[in-house]
Amino acid sequence: MRVRVPAGTRLAAGAVLVLIALCCLGAARVLSSTQRHAYDPHATPAPTYRVTAGKLYQLSSSQGVSKLTSSGVLGNGIAVHCVISGASGAQTPLTIESTKDDSRDLHVFATFRAARSGSFHFRCDGIGDVFVDDADDSPPDFSAGLTVLASLLAAVGVTALLSGAYAVSEDRRSPLSDV
Repeated sequence: MRVRVPAGTRLAAGAVLVLIALCCLGAARVLSSTQRHAYDPHATPAPTYRVTAGKLYQLSSSQGVSKLTSSGVLGNGIAVHCVISGASGAQTPLTIESTKDDSRDLHVFATFRAARSGSFHFRCDGIGDVFVDDADDSPPDFSAGLTVLASLLAAVGVTALLSGAYAVSEDRRSPLSDV
């Protein structure tokens, strides 16, 4: 047997879900400003990133690949020169496996395979802030989770809201047959 939820209940539940979704989206925006990923607004890279020897990692920049390409830092025939420095402060050249100069990559501009394990500071010529968003000690992206949750809540809420509103309008238009 199918239980039919009253139109007013669907309308109210939809409105509540949309409001919760807006709150989650607002919280995600506030939270993203406190995180340290290249794609977060006003983020600064961590002083060091922990990497494991043999693992492949991505270098990214808050400037974005399109800006790095237009300023001549990335492109065909242009080698990206990066160095890492450990606790001792000694700089070691970083071997770049591949560079990405396609603007669809947004923030990731290169990949590298860690030669040794440890915590290192990363610096690349011509690139102000260098991030290793997939480093071993990189924090999870909670704002992305809240954004996904907000999207799901909004989809369900808008569906319930529209369903309830349509049912209410149909109830008002139909003549009373029980009288």
